[in-house]
This record gives sequence, structure tokens and C-alpha cells, in this order.
Amino acid sequence: MQICPKDCIRMEEDTEGFLYPVIDEEKCIHCGLCENVCPVVNRQERTYTEHVYAASSTDEELLKKSSSGGMFGVLAEYVLKQGGVIFGCSFDEKMELRHMSAQTIDECSAFHGSKYVQSNTRNTYKECKKYLEDGREVLYVGTPCQIAGLKSYLRKVYDNLLAVELLCHGVPSPGVFRQ
Repeated sequence: MQICPKDCIRMEEDTEGFLYPVIDEEKCIHCGLCENVCPVVNRQERTYTEHVYAASSTDEELLKKSSSGGMFGVLAEYVLKQGGVIFGCSFDEKMELRHMSAQTIDECSAFHGSKYVQSNTRNTYKECKKYLEDGREVLYVGTPCQIAGLKSYLRKVYDNLLAVELLCHGVPSPGVFRQ
């Protein structure tokens, strides 16, 4: 959706509440960008690392408000000290989970903890790319499919991007969460 130069793609919920792209064929110029960056259509080759590390914050207060050892808070603080921007997800006033950006530790507080439902990335890929092109450090946290979508959207490797994939065993739909 975010790559479309004519903004002719919108995301609509299916009967279970999952978001899927719908193309306005009258506005579409058939440039193919959406198909080129779609991680579902163009599956990327999996790469595996030889080294895996485990880490946990030593900050007791951070551990209390976090999950997964508090590493989000540690990474967020580091990136913010570099003048960077953090992308994570939190619930809005309607209890819908949405990705958004933060530029202070206080703004990041809603990103802590597990959410157990699919978030809407909205226009955060576009926003992330702008910060990256401006030379800012960026931390983007999401599920593996969201990070695959971001990397495919960006279409190049940025040294100033720290993309963190959460472990994911599948997420329930926002429709199930609302019910």
C-alpha cells in the first residue's frame, strides 16, 4: 500500500479482521511496484546467522514493565541517545493496535510489553524511509512479516536501520481481539 505512487491501494479487513490490499483499478497505472515489494508475492530467501546471542536488561524497573528481558527498552534508549527514532506499536483510544514513531523515552513507554494481536503498520514504512534518508538512526520493531515488508519496501540496505523481529507463532486478527 505504502509504495503506490497513486495511493490507489487501501487496506480492508476480511471477515476475520485481517487486513488485505484492495486496489482501485481506475486509479492504478499498473507500474508493478506493489507486486515488486510484496513479501507474499516475492518471498525472500531466508538467511541464517551462525551466531545467536541472548541478552537481558540489568535494570529492574525496565524488566518490570517489559517482556522478553527488557531488550526493547535498552535498544530504544541507545538509538534515542544517537538522535534516532523508534517505531513500535501500541493501542490507540479505540484499543486498535497501531505502529507509530517515538522520539523520546516517554513516547516509547506504550511500546513495551507483548500485545498478542496483529498491528496495523499504517504509513510507518514511508515515515521510516524518510528518517533513514535524512541520516537518522532508526529502530523498527515488528513481527517477521512486518520487518520483511519494511525491508522489501525500502529496496536497499540502510546501515542506520536496526530492524528487530519479534518471535511470532502467528497472531490473532484484530477482529477476534475486538470480539
